[in-house]
Amino acid sequence: MVALHDVSIPIRPGMIIYRGNPGYDAERALTIDGGDGANVSRLTMGAHTGTHIDGSLHFYDDGDGVDALPLEAMLGPCIVVEIDDPGEAIDREALSAAGIPEGAERVLLKTSNSRLWDRDEFTHDFVRLDGSGAEFVLERGIRLIGIDYLSIGDHDAHLALLGNGVVALEGLDFRSIEPGAYELICLPIRLLDTDGAPARVLLRDRAAGGEV
Repeated sequence: MVALHDVSIPIRPGMIIYRGNPGYDAERALTIDGGDGANVSRLTMGAHTGTHIDGSLHFYDDGDGVDALPLEAMLGPCIVVEIDDPGEAIDREALSAAGIPEGAERVLLKTSNSRLWDRDEFTHDFVRLDGSGAEFVLERGIRLIGIDYLSIGDHDAHLALLGNGVVALEGLDFRSIEPGAYELICLPIRLLDTDGAPARVLLRDRAAGGEV
């Protein structure tokens, strides 16, 4: 049986949230104990909570919401590559040395960020793409780029990626994932005209030598 790996961050009270973003809260709006026919919860959270996708509206006032992104970019063969000690940022040089196969359309970056999920609070001391790294992504024709913390890159990287239709997948949990070829299953919530949307993300094992 082919193994499935859930690489989504569980959404829960007290979870790590990007600094300044709305937190997560759940409360019972209807309760059986209170005489209602069923228990129904009210959820409050930001669009970039936990594992999520960015829409171009996140950085462009006239951009599209997440619902405009093509689902086929989020489903299919992918490659998880490990970026060792990229320095201040994941730049063109770091990505060039990562062994990303030619033609790879979905690339997920496993970095030292994975260890940050063991902390209790958000830290801004994480690695991310810079503008040159984002330009590398565009030049290689990568349709989706993901990373194991709450931001794919700096301001320049976001502008380059989101302005050119690249899907930015953020907040992945790779603590138990080895680099290699997988099948990506990423389904963001179908929120209309939003700058972001939480997503459930799975990786399915692929046979050695499978195309990416």
